[in-house]
Amino acid sequence: MPFGGMEHPNITFATPTLISGDRQNVDVIAHELAHSWSGNLVTNCSWDHFWLNEGWTVYIERRIIGKLHGEKHRQFSAIIGWTDLENSIKSMGDSAKIYSTLIQDLKDGSDPDDSFSTVPYEKGFCLLYTIEQTLGQEKFNKFLPYYFSLFKYKSLDSYQFLDTLYGFFKDDAETLDSIDWKTWLYEPYLPPKPDFDTTLVDECYSLASKWVKTATESPESLESTFSPSDIDEFGSNQNGVFLDTLVAYEGKDGFSWSSENGQKALSVMKSNYSAYSTSQNAEVLFRWYRLELTGKITSSYQKLADWLGTVGRMKFVRPSYVLLNQVDRELALKTFHKYEMGYHPICRAMVKKDLSL
Repeated sequence: MPFGGMEHPNITFATPTLISGDRQNVDVIAHELAHSWSGNLVTNCSWDHFWLNEGWTVYIERRIIGKLHGEKHRQFSAIIGWTDLENSIKSMGDSAKIYSTLIQDLKDGSDPDDSFSTVPYEKGFCLLYTIEQTLGQEKFNKFLPYYFSLFKYKSLDSYQFLDTLYGFFKDDAETLDSIDWKTWLYEPYLPPKPDFDTTLVDECYSLASKWVKTATESPESLESTFSPSDIDEFGSNQNGVFLDTLVAYEGKDGFSWSSENGQKALSVMKSNYSAYSTSQNAEVLFRWYRLELTGKITSSYQKLADWLGTVGRMKFVRPSYVLLNQVDRELALKTFHKYEMGYHPICRAMVKKDLSL
């Protein structure tokens, strides 16, 4: 399956990568359940307004996560989503001018699969979160059942959504006018960044910074500075952010994971945090492979290639082939030709584009 999940009125289809053995990754299940309302009960009228399906669903998903684990976890999930949005728009290159707008224009016959990205998910969520923060959550809560009741069994576009929003909050029209709708809906690239609670993410940033600082200034003390207990309290999402942050340090202020100090740090890290390289959680394992390939750990090239024969989710498959292509194009092509017929046609077509085939 090329996606994390696919909603259906009677049954949800989910990728096997959700079965991680650690009771994590429940956000995807929450997401598909949320589609019972946003997507199935109320549907976008065309691919141009796809954010009405996915932005709403991510918003509801994170409200569920907040109820299950607390508001800090909702905020943490939103921060992860913002990072995904940044990376997605960056990876688009020149096409970001077209495909990073919230309202798309696909009337020229463009394939919606070509425009598919995290933009409708995360940019859509950020807009709804901004509306919530502008009005106040308690007040915005009253709009949710009204919206889904009004449009149940119907489809709509973004303009109907705005008319409904302003109609419901007619006494707060001036407050809503403070939102720059033109920028949010029509401008490409990143939207205005909302304010998020960074408590949980700061723990990840702090540990990552400590690793880079120690590797740079006193690599001889790496083994005595860090221990397996560093990540004992981290959940799957925090592990993911920690590893993402380590990758982001590549090239920053002259630091490189492929340098002598970087290689030493990765060696100590692999010893201390062995749970990463042996993890059955695809979210964690993929990020560990990405860090190792960033550090040019050649022994991991084939490991990643072999792993690509066990997963079909584009979230992992596409960036993994891009990584392999950067360090060993021959291996990337060999691996793709070996496994391509096992991938979903959409996944297969997108990887071909990624590899310029």
